[in-house]
Amino acid sequence: MGHCHDHGYLRGPLCGSCNTFEGKSFPGAFLERQEGAVLHLLECRGCLVRRTLPGRYHVAIVQRHLEATERHRHRGRRCRRQLWVRHVELAHGAHRFELDCWWHSQKWTKDVTVPEALAVVRDFVDQALAAAQPDAVVPAARAASDTTSPA
Repeated sequence: MGHCHDHGYLRGPLCGSCNTFEGKSFPGAFLERQEGAVLHLLECRGCLVRRTLPGRYHVAIVQRHLEATERHRHRGRRCRRQLWVRHVELAHGAHRFELDCWWHSQKWTKDVTVPEALAVVRDFVDQALAAAQPDAVVPAARAASDTTSPA
């Protein structure tokens, strides 16, 4: 039986292999590779009511969001290449990420405050819930600010 360490609620049945994968894997790997992972995590009443996931997943969700939304400018145009994003630290109420477009040799940092990270997680959860209910309206993704991106 899987349980949420953040809220203490039981989530429901989970095979031993999946439970080990959830508990010991990199959070992003569990979300990406385990079918139904997000919905399983939302079986925690605390996560569902708060529209969040356990804290250990927050950085991976923000990292995925930055990979999808952040871009630098190259020759006056927005780069379309996939970025490499690495979480560096949590300090002074913000997560610092290093972003790297290896194709254009561009590197920069992006700070995401804890409240901004929680908003990204909430959007992620809302989209997962909407996908599970075909008639639901999916909330629009929030635009990432380009203020820290290099020109």
